[in-house]
Amino acid sequence: MKKHYTEQDAIATVEKSLFVVGNGLASHIMDIEDIKNLVPCYFHLNNSATAAVEYIDPDISKYFTISDEDVQEDGMAALRKVCHPVDVFKVTDTVSSCFGTPDQHKVISVFERLRKRKAGTDEYDLHFTVFKLLNADQCLGLTIPVSNIHNTADKISDILDEHAFFKKNFEQFALLTKREKNILKLLGEGYNNPQISEKLHISRRTVENHRKSVNRKLNIKNFHDIIKYTKTFNLI
Repeated sequence: MKKHYTEQDAIATVEKSLFVVGNGLASHIMDIEDIKNLVPCYFHLNNSATAAVEYIDPDISKYFTISDEDVQEDGMAALRKVCHPVDVFKVTDTVSSCFGTPDQHKVISVFERLRKRKAGTDEYDLHFTVFKLLNADQCLGLTIPVSNIHNTADKISDILDEHAFFKKNFEQFALLTKREKNILKLLGEGYNNPQISEKLHISRRTVENHRKSVNRKLNIKNFHDIIKYTKTFNLI
């Protein structure tokens, strides 16, 4: 059942998600691709003193007016290129003042207008960004369109609810091969062995062997376990 959020509920849920992300990165059980699979957002790393952009996930260059080359050349210029001039100071001031004293538990948030890649226009869309200190020099950021914040919060809430399962089983899930993850995904979508064989153009015996391997690695006992894994790790 879809949850109902006030604006503050949605914002609080997004902020909480940073603890999942931060802890996962700090403990080396997650990487950036894992974050993208788990949390529907734009992910970036910023300098904790200046807010200059130091890393952007590939999706950012698809939807915003900055590229990885811009970031590598001049992170502050990249921030100015994508962020509304009035909001640049707000972002830099908020980040530098809040993270002037290192605090691994502090989460800060800001609304900012960002320039999207829209043909023939020079418009800005309102976004919500949360920051959390990653190390002495960097803070990690999650950016979400305000227009989609409730849908995003609903997804993140499910992730937070299942975080205990995620934390407990991440290492086992990481043992799966790409093919095994694909088969697990199809099982979660309701495909049976013959259908998977036809869809992936492999023999039924190969499918059966992969299923046995998946069941062994994840200790899967029933279909409920399959659904739990596919939902927690965002396969479906």
